[in-house]
Amino acid sequence: MSMSDLLVSYRCGRYGKAKREIFAALKRLHDDHPVVERTAVDGIAFVRTALDGRQVVEGCRALLEQGFLFEDAIKWVPVDYWCEADLPAIRRILLENVRARIAPDETWGMQVAKRRWQRYHTEEIVKQLAGAIDRAVDLDHPDKLVHIDVVGDEVAISVLRSPEVFSAQTSPSTAQPP
Repeated sequence: MSMSDLLVSYRCGRYGKAKREIFAALKRLHDDHPVVERTAVDGIAFVRTALDGRQVVEGCRALLEQGFLFEDAIKWVPVDYWCEADLPAIRRILLENVRARIAPDETWGMQVAKRRWQRYHTEEIVKQLAGAIDRAVDLDHPDKLVHIDVVGDEVAISVLRSPEVFSAQTSPSTAQPP
């Protein structure tokens, strides 16, 4: 059985409540034995599930529409690749794996979230990594988003289309009227 990884953002200091919420959501999505662990960064949990990560995101959206409350586990991002927090290692993943997942006629953008990694400024990271993907860049509405999440000593890399991230804060059913 193949396993998928996700990073789930939770309200700082509320890991226990977020963990229970993650377990409850995944149980409703038919995974009775996920792994949920703290990461080196308060506010980010590591989740390993028997379900496809993108289907989990879709399922979370459906659960929200059915009235499931995401009070603490507020953002769910599927992870495609892992590496150590090292620019050459990240660049290698982009060259060897990510580039091929963006078709020549697709646009892309990069988003970097770094926590507990002060070695580089975000702008410097983007400049050093962007050259690994020789496709047209669209920062406002890319076909694919390369999401690089530095969590302590590890880096999670995801290649996402816009609906492949679940955020309880910005999902349509939680949007406030103007």
